[in-house]
Amino acid sequence: MVELVEFASDGDLSDGLPRSRLRAFLVTCWRETYQEQLGSDTATAMVESLAGDDLGGILPATDERVILAFHDDRIVGSCVYAARGETVYVWGCYISQAFQRSGTGRRLIQHVQRQGSSARRLQVTVLCASAGAVAFYGSLGFAVVERVEYELFPGCREPAQVMELATA
Repeated sequence: MVELVEFASDGDLSDGLPRSRLRAFLVTCWRETYQEQLGSDTATAMVESLAGDDLGGILPATDERVILAFHDDRIVGSCVYAARGETVYVWGCYISQAFQRSGTGRRLIQHVQRQGSSARRLQVTVLCASAGAVAFYGSLGFAVVERVEYELFPGCREPAQVMELATA
């Protein structure tokens, strides 16, 4: 059974869950996901960016919430979100390979929807190279609203699409 636990990035995450566990989970997911999609050099540079306090931009401010999916005390999924005005921004949504297509990702997004119920939309930016992620969000009703160049780290930009799900 997978259990979802939510943390605030401003304090609970530091106190309730060491960033090192989230960092280790993201390292594994990023290598599994981006090595093949973007190449070894880019994936390595992305993983190296996780060493900072903001976990490579995953926790850039103090208003975001982090939802982690646990199975047998092991992190198997993550999702970060922040409600800002009429939009809930979603990022850092990763599921370990062993738990993909198990409903864990859907549960994470549904949790965000419930928490951000007063917002008009959920928004996520997805790399075009991440065809599986694009298909996943599309299956939940997200639609492409914009195409952008997303900065993975300084000097590295990749084509991406902004996808939105109307909630109101």
